[in-house]
Amino acid sequence: MYFQISLKNLFQTKTTYKNICSIFKQVSKNKNIELELFFFNDYTFKIEIDASFITGRDHAGISFELNLFGVSININFYDSRHWDYENKIWEE
Repeated sequence: MYFQISLKNLFQTKTTYKNICSIFKQVSKNKNIELELFFFNDYTFKIEIDASFITGRDHAGISFELNLFGVSININFYDSRHWDYENKIWEE
């Protein structure tokens, strides 16, 4: 499932990206959580949800991003393994 609503910043003349804070934590053998706070002036508003926690995809998990006037927060909970598409199992 993927969902996004966004409003581009019409007054932006130069794209600016600046990482403010980034936190990474391994919560189990194969599961990780990331929290990022950053400035990205391409959007005035953006909300994005990506829920791909089923098997059959590399780094399956759930991701949420909210951007208000260029300040963004991103929360990502995902599996660190890659998917073996040929054998249909997680690679170790």
